[in-house]
Amino acid sequence: MKKLYFLSLILLSSMGFAQTNVGITGNVDGVYINEVHYDNAGTDVGEFIEVAGPAGTDLSTYTLTLYNGNNNTSYETIALSGVIDNEGSGFGAVVFTTFTSGIQNGAPDAIALSKTGSTNIQYLSYEGVMTATAVDGAAMGLNSVDILVMETSTTPIGYSLEYDETSMAWIVITDDTPGDLAQGPVLSTKNFDTIAGLALYPNPVSGNVLNITSAANLDMNVAIFDVLGKQVINTKVTNNTVNVSNLNAGVYIVKVTEDGKTATRKLVVK
Repeated sequence: MKKLYFLSLILLSSMGFAQTNVGITGNVDGVYINEVHYDNAGTDVGEFIEVAGPAGTDLSTYTLTLYNGNNNTSYETIALSGVIDNEGSGFGAVVFTTFTSGIQNGAPDAIALSKTGSTNIQYLSYEGVMTATAVDGAAMGLNSVDILVMETSTTPIGYSLEYDETSMAWIVITDDTPGDLAQGPVLSTKNFDTIAGLALYPNPVSGNVLNITSAANLDMNVAIFDVLGKQVINTKVTNNTVNVSNLNAGVYIVKVTEDGKTATRKLVVK
């Protein structure tokens, strides 16, 4: 019985530390890969990887690992640095542009975002799914998730691939925005001040209560949508608080309506 009990503890321990690929719509403690440029017509120029997340996040414990689709091994590891700025609604983005030999051009290749102490990995591939699990680096043992859009040797300079909060999918954009958190019409900066002084906190939220305030602090209608676009909460708010205890960890879109004005915000649940 003692041997069986000891074996059970070992199994539970190993299960508890298993890595998870959070995929396209997930995040690594609130941070996620947001925009990429790796290929264009002629000589590749301006290659970059952008990560986004809550303002004030220290990126010194995060790492980007680049993977070669020919052998599923890593070919470069970038230790991140800096603090995410506030570009509106408590979120921002930081761009990384220094690579030893450039970002490989796919068919397929992949990028992994990881954090020291976290078992969550965002392991995304482009131009297809990696042929097998990663054999080394942060994503070792994981299968990639294909972002389903790509750049080619005919892609115009200035284009990039970006995660669009509206469709919860990656899209091709014709005007890249490295270092600027521009995430499609739902969360464009044009919408940040539709409701004066609108604020959601804490964000990321790890408890049961989300606070929503504005300059006017009038009654609000709050709708929250999951990554599939399904409405998971729809409530009238009169006390500046919303019960989010039923939300699973992930990224959500919060739509707030006050006095005939509507604004949207991204919410990260940890």
